[in-house]
Amino acid sequence: MSGEEVDRAVRRVEARRPDLTMAAQAVAGGLTAGEGIAMIHQAALQHYLWWYMPRDYPDDEWQGLVEAAAALLDELGLPRLADVARSPATRTVLAAWAHGRKEGAAAFRSAHAKSGVEPPDTALLAWGSVMGVDEARALDAVERALGDAVAAGTLVPGALRWQAKASAITDAVLSRPLDLPPGQTLAGLVTTERIGTWIDAARHPVHQEWRSGVANRLLHPIEPPPDTGDAVAPMRWLLELAVAPDGTELTQSNYLARATVLAAVERFGWWDWEKPPRSEADVHQLSTLRDAANRLRLLRRRGRRLHVTTRGAELLASPEQLWGQVATETEDGDDFTRAVTEVVGLRLLQGRVEQRELEADVTPILIAQGWSTGGGPITVNHVSSAVYRPLRWWRLFDAIDEVEATWEYGTARELTPHTIALTSDGERMVLAYLRSRAAGPRQRVGDG
Repeated sequence: MSGEEVDRAVRRVEARRPDLTMAAQAVAGGLTAGEGIAMIHQAALQHYLWWYMPRDYPDDEWQGLVEAAAALLDELGLPRLADVARSPATRTVLAAWAHGRKEGAAAFRSAHAKSGVEPPDTALLAWGSVMGVDEARALDAVERALGDAVAAGTLVPGALRWQAKASAITDAVLSRPLDLPPGQTLAGLVTTERIGTWIDAARHPVHQEWRSGVANRLLHPIEPPPDTGDAVAPMRWLLELAVAPDGTELTQSNYLARATVLAAVERFGWWDWEKPPRSEADVHQLSTLRDAANRLRLLRRRGRRLHVTTRGAELLASPEQLWGQVATETEDGDDFTRAVTEVVGLRLLQGRVEQRELEADVTPILIAQGWSTGGGPITVNHVSSAVYRPLRWWRLFDAIDEVEATWEYGTARELTPHTIALTSDGERMVLAYLRSRAAGPRQRVGDG
């Protein structure tokens, strides 16, 4: 149906309800942008009535706009969508907006999520709040498919396992081969678009060169190593400690028991000193693992006992998923650490490098990104300190192959430098991390 058909429907509304003349014209423009009825579907209607309208119009005009929307949809032969406009959900959301923007935004998110037409994040694709053209196209296609399923009664929001069905519909739409470009899928287009944006966002020519050089390797998910369980052995060991019904007991300082600490350093080779560690506090690897597990909500503490969470138990049962979680993490989860981890990983993919050269190569890239501290822009010293964070993290999982420097006896003159390279498993881990950065969802600041 063309834009002219929408115009005729507006005139019919105006003839029956002259009081809705201005409202009907505004709704028609908001819902179709002059492009016709094909622009209207349930998700688009809900975004208009529950999000844009209460933000763009004074509250004394909302009721007229809602009535006009329902009347227009009836004239266009869309009675189910007219019912959405007249629904209790619409009244509830607008009542929340009347109390304030924060309350209205929260009510919109809740009602939209419960409606069944909001595309869920799946293992195939997580949605961002900042989208390119292809991602917006993919989102629209999934919204329409979900809306069709709701209309047909094959997707019933709130019914048993309805969210799993919505995820299956989403993945089916994203994975379906397209006619144009031939052989592509919507998921593939979104991934390519995101990686292209990632490359273009580099502020230093070397950074852009490194990103471009690895881009094709990031178009598809990175396969975990064959011995996936061994590749994440330290994290599996920690989760296994806490998986028993009673978890594992902690000391009064909430550290792991000393016997457990000694077993860990013996198993993983984390101690090079003559005297054994006194507690977990002496072994930074254990602190790093526990901090990461807590941050990822894989562990929880109850009193002086450490327990695995439901999520932790799920990952423990699936080494591949656990590897995927570990591979896309950093030592502390800090934004600057994430940026440093990317650049260090990109440099290591170029080949073995001297430690001093590594620091020199990544410093200008990170400074060009505009990172700053409370005292001003970051300095060479900030970068030199930060470079060790990804190295410490990757060492935990045997992702780094290091050759220590050698020194001349008696003179302390360096004979050969300290060099660093990635192991084969480490290369997979770095690629998985880079893919999470390049092809992951882009968010506005404050959206998470």
